[in-house]
Amino acid sequence: MNLTLYRIAASALTVRFLTRAVIGVGMFLLAVSIVGYPRLAAAQGTPDPVAATVNGQAILMSTLDHETNRRLEGLSFAGEAPPLDLPAFRAIVLETLIQQVLIEQAAAIQQITVTEAEVDAEIAVMVGIAGNRENWLAQLAADRLSEDDFRGVLRSALITQKMRDVVTANTCLAVEQVRARHILVLEESVAKALYDQLMKGGDFVALARQFSLDVTTRDVGGDLGWFARGQLLQPIVEDTAFTQPMNTFSAPVKSELGYHIIQTLERASDRPIDQETCFRLSETAFEAWLQALVTKAQIERFI
Repeated sequence: MNLTLYRIAASALTVRFLTRAVIGVGMFLLAVSIVGYPRLAAAQGTPDPVAATVNGQAILMSTLDHETNRRLEGLSFAGEAPPLDLPAFRAIVLETLIQQVLIEQAAAIQQITVTEAEVDAEIAVMVGIAGNRENWLAQLAADRLSEDDFRGVLRSALITQKMRDVVTANTCLAVEQVRARHILVLEESVAKALYDQLMKGGDFVALARQFSLDVTTRDVGGDLGWFARGQLLQPIVEDTAFTQPMNTFSAPVKSELGYHIIQTLERASDRPIDQETCFRLSETAFEAWLQALVTKAQIERFI
């Protein structure tokens, strides 16, 4: 999925830090407006058609065209090639608009709002970085961006950030974690032979150091350390570590890397997690929540 407002709000940085950074280099990809790519022309003198409805709320075709143009121009500003399939790109933009409507509808239900004072406070930070308001407005003008447009994007980002905080408030509390180790080999026959050795009392650490192909864990006896669900790149390894009895050896399990023998060493639900892990879990939780909104919503698309 391309860059969206909710991904900005869900980043490890706060909205304030992000907006400081992007204004500092004169770029906010969701709001930038640089001439260079072909623009979608709005029909003149005709009623504004509807691109989609989200739980009865309309997204106008003009809104979709405007956002598509902004993102095309954002790509141009970043020096990236234009999309080969413009209709497909436009459809992706529509999906991000749909998601943002759903987020803001959910925020309204939770009575989450962003005041003009909050927007003003964020802009004051940017003005301070620019040196003065005239410099900041000059930056916006250079990016062909109106202050009203920028305020709208910033308001949506702040609403999304607040909604994300609500959704993920308990994500990093009482997280089940395990500590496990594994041996990775390419051939199933080798994995079975190693499993037989372990079942006969073989030394896991010694076998991992001798045979495992995982160079990141081999020298420490295959130790994967502590991890929560959603952290490992190979789901089958993670699932096995969480579901098998403690201190037993799994029969060889196959992943895209090869065959693994896994031993779960410790399990905890009250162990603190680090900031990076908390961010990843929060990101996953927010995306799952958003996907659930999409699934449950009454959405009609007309493009």
